[in-house]
Amino acid sequence: MTQDLFATGAAPQLSGGFIDGRIPFLTMDGIFADPLALREAALALPFSAGTAHYPGRVARFPEGDPSLTEFLRKLVGLVTSEYLPRLPALPGGGRLSRVRGVDTDFAITETHPSELTDTQRAPHTDAVPVFGLVYLNEEPRGGTLFFKPGKDPAAIASGYPRSDEQLEVCGHIEGRFNRLAIYPGFILHSGEIEGEWIEGDDRFSSPRLTQRIAFFF
Repeated sequence: MTQDLFATGAAPQLSGGFIDGRIPFLTMDGIFADPLALREAALALPFSAGTAHYPGRVARFPEGDPSLTEFLRKLVGLVTSEYLPRLPALPGGGRLSRVRGVDTDFAITETHPSELTDTQRAPHTDAVPVFGLVYLNEEPRGGTLFFKPGKDPAAIASGYPRSDEQLEVCGHIEGRFNRLAIYPGFILHSGEIEGEWIEGDDRFSSPRLTQRIAFFF
């Protein structure tokens, strides 16, 4: 690994928007100084099967990498100062105010739409209230879609989740190369997986790669 593989860009651009017109998300473009080097290093990791809802494989960097540790420290600061104050109050009136832990891995989406399980064909929520994602794809590989609760997920006919008669999209984050997205894990969401690439060899030769970051409170 390079000495400072997770170095952040010189002038990343912070922006944001709202999901369903009420829950904020943040984006930061140009998050890494050398995203191509990071992509290459990440793809060289030993990937293995992910959780039941993830349609692909996951891998982790070795523990104790000082560059990664510093990157995660910066992300905790960003979430604390820029994202948490924008979140609405919790049902009991409290607010998320302190990140107590953070974890990260890398994920490849490569499952053919016809091979998805029922769980993978439905949107999901995360086990943490705040989640981060870095899109590491130069080619169009989709961003993240958010959905309003709808029909029984088992009724979804086939393929990856998208707007149709069963699901209503209420938010979208464009998956730009070298973009960090920070969003609420408690709203139904899914990767935006569309196009011919997911049905052919491109899903292996030029896979959709993301870095996933979970924030614990």
